[in-house]
Amino acid sequence: MNFKLNFEDIAIFAKVVSAALLIVGFVLLGYYLGLYFEDRYGLGRSIPLWGALLGAVLGLLQCWNMIKSIADKLKNDRRE
Repeated sequence: MNFKLNFEDIAIFAKVVSAALLIVGFVLLGYYLGLYFEDRYGLGRSIPLWGALLGAVLGLLQCWNMIKSIADKLKNDRRE
């Protein structure tokens, strides 16, 4: 088996995994902020759900930009 370790591939994989963790972080942040506001201000029970959904949207937007920049870089590298 002829296998060559390419550190650029490992870096790309690490960025994709960190993008997934970023989404999870935003979802959890939105959920726990929703729980905090529900307890503190007596808001409705759906606030943690909306916070998690908002966190998911923000996380997906951030990850889309990150992965799009990786794809653009790979596309430019293959053209050269």
